[in-house]
Amino acid sequence: MFIVSLGGSILPSQARSDSLHLAVASNFISPIKQLAQDFEQETGHSIALSFGSSGKLFAQIQNHAPYDIFLSADENKPQALITKQLAIADSLAIYAKGQLVLWSQTPIPKNNLKEALLNARRIAMANPRLAPYGKAAEESLRNLSFWDNIQNKLVLGENIGQTYQFTYSKNADIGFVALSQVLSGDKNEYVLKLPKSLYNDINQAAVTLSRTQKPVLAASFMAFLMRADNQAKIVGSGYANKVTN
Repeated sequence: MFIVSLGGSILPSQARSDSLHLAVASNFISPIKQLAQDFEQETGHSIALSFGSSGKLFAQIQNHAPYDIFLSADENKPQALITKQLAIADSLAIYAKGQLVLWSQTPIPKNNLKEALLNARRIAMANPRLAPYGKAAEESLRNLSFWDNIQNKLVLGENIGQTYQFTYSKNADIGFVALSQVLSGDKNEYVLKLPKSLYNDINQAAVTLSRTQKPVLAASFMAFLMRADNQAKIVGSGYANKVTN
């Protein structure tokens, strides 16, 4: 996990009351950086971003990490935080619907997912215990009846960002990554989009945390995130058309 601070036009005396700290799943790095900048320019408030696997961020929140909003790559963890009274129930919203792809830096068989998997020597995916995209990759491999047969090929990343790096650096021949990551990168020609029937919907939920000292500002950001123009930007970044909240 790392932290990116996007500075706004806030005076030092205002910084505490007019800033938000967001915990964001790794697949959403590129869209949230742009959205945070847009929010800062529109409102004058500042946003700090921390990235990591949804599982690690979830654990940090349970251990009282000082976040205001959690943007998970799934719906289960925000719901669990609500159950634990660590998040505000009526703040939950599905902000994106993820799309899983198989990506390589070298040519792979077009429209032949099984052949691409069979030909690969090393296959990168996020850890299914920590990352929802990793869980979706495991579901896909099981539904293809490949899971048991390719265990010796798997290279597990802590999160989908690390999985992308494994594939980008060619430490893996192919990788299960988010379509949004591929579209934001500079090498995106060798991509196989996985059929939606292979994995459960990746409904990415955001929630305001109960510990926030800025509930009004947090609500303002959540409304901004769900606004129609920003939802269109998210879909344009490689996410599926919006699901019903």
